[in-house]
Amino acid sequence: MGVIGGLGAILFREMIRLNRYIFFSVLLPRISCKIFGVNLSMILIPAIGGLIVGPLVYKFAPEAKGHGVPEVMEAIRLYRGKIRKRVALVKILASSITIGSGGSAGREGPIAQIGAAFGSLIGDLLKVGSRERKLLVVSGLSAGIAGTFNAPLGGALFGLEVMFGGLTLTNAIAIILAAAIGAAIVEAVYGPYPAFYAPSYLTFSNPLELVFYFILGIFFGLIAVLWVKLFYFFEDLYGKIRIRSYYKVAIGGLFTGLIGFTYYEYGIMGVGYEGIDMVLLGEIGFLTLFILGTLKMLATANTIGSGGSGGVFAPSLYIGAMYGGMLGIIFHALFPDIVRQPFTYSLVGMGALFAATAHAPLCMMIMIPEMTNDYSLLLPMMVSCATSYIISKAILGDSNIYTLKLKRKGIKLLHPRDFSAFEILKVRDFMTRDVITVLPEHTLKQVYNLIKDTHHDCYPVIKNGEVVGIITSDDIMNVPMHLFSKCKVKDVMRKRYPYIYSDDSIRKAIEIMYSEGVGKLVVVSRDNPRKLEGILTKTDIVKAHIFLSTL
Repeated sequence: MGVIGGLGAILFREMIRLNRYIFFSVLLPRISCKIFGVNLSMILIPAIGGLIVGPLVYKFAPEAKGHGVPEVMEAIRLYRGKIRKRVALVKILASSITIGSGGSAGREGPIAQIGAAFGSLIGDLLKVGSRERKLLVVSGLSAGIAGTFNAPLGGALFGLEVMFGGLTLTNAIAIILAAAIGAAIVEAVYGPYPAFYAPSYLTFSNPLELVFYFILGIFFGLIAVLWVKLFYFFEDLYGKIRIRSYYKVAIGGLFTGLIGFTYYEYGIMGVGYEGIDMVLLGEIGFLTLFILGTLKMLATANTIGSGGSGGVFAPSLYIGAMYGGMLGIIFHALFPDIVRQPFTYSLVGMGALFAATAHAPLCMMIMIPEMTNDYSLLLPMMVSCATSYIISKAILGDSNIYTLKLKRKGIKLLHPRDFSAFEILKVRDFMTRDVITVLPEHTLKQVYNLIKDTHHDCYPVIKNGEVVGIITSDDIMNVPMHLFSKCKVKDVMRKRYPYIYSDDSIRKAIEIMYSEGVGKLVVVSRDNPRKLEGILTKTDIVKAHIFLSTL
């Protein structure tokens, strides 16, 4: 998967380059319309790309639209890592055309979905189980991202933190290996060059600056919330337009062209790395930084919200760099003796914004230094990313720019280590259906012998096909043994007992067990609470936990 992910990253990058050449070097000169030295035809280029992408995506693979990562999450958690074989091809074509024609989007989402689709394909060919297939999917995804951004550890952490929601040693070793190989494959072709060129003077040396990086973290936590809400506002807006989805992508492209053509050289259209390089070199002023950051938000929301194919990682870095540079200029103006290099805050802002946007602070603490080949800012990055994440988490809860898309579709992606994950599991799927029951007229001697034979300590009491109570080993032991043959079940059974409906969640069952202090629950029908459907034990709860651990 490391080799495949690396080769996929190379292919995708070359496809973007090819499409950019076709749209801007071949097509644009042929439809050129210059007024006062401005080529207005540039506005139409993203719209033309949208006219191609719309039918391609909606006809062949609708899951290839948008930023790709939520679809991989959905496949991992709900479909055992299965992704349709055609998705990789459609995603390569659609995303390379979207980005190559000037759509404002990044490479991370597409390459993530491309690598994941190849991982699913390999899993099918090898006929592995769902757990192994999921690991192949995330390995391919991580290898692609590692190769795309020349950040092997960052790519691995993206897969572990964003896709798996946490770290386990088994997953980590496989994914790190795949990411390292993917990055090595790409480096062999393009050379060991960082994704961005950060001047050597952008460093951290004064501990007092950590106060400003803490403030930067708070700022970007709030900006992340605004960014996520704006992004989905445009998605909803385009969803309300009553025309064929094919044409919405072209409309989004048209607005992207209108937004970005006057600032074309700054990277509003396309991935935008050239704009990030310019701000890191200190070549952009305060007001322009604000304009560029705002326009990039609007252009990306239009491109992807309308159904275009591309990622949100690179646009988030761009926005973070612009707004971070603004803050740096303000801090430098107020405290010039402490803040000597204002555009250092652009670098940290890149990581802080995406850490809050995707709820991936660990990934960004490592990935930005890797992408710039500069680890001197690790400490400020830790402070800002952790702070922005806390602010975003406090406001958005468990939702981020990736998972919110699934949440809005009614899909819950809960991590198995969270107690709340038991909410998605139903009692009926784990209860014991073959239940041993007793009658009210049975003697305690008969029940005592039943306990010795079955080693169970709780039995529902059935009369005329309905539950009338339960009897436990404790109930029997409270009666002297010489009375066992004379005493009946109906004399000692509990007429009030804890029960649960078969369509309730395992989480609710755990809560009832805990509050009642019992290890078993009678399972009944919601339509008829006297109708026995099964019994739920602690062993069944363990089975549910094991099931979650395989997700």
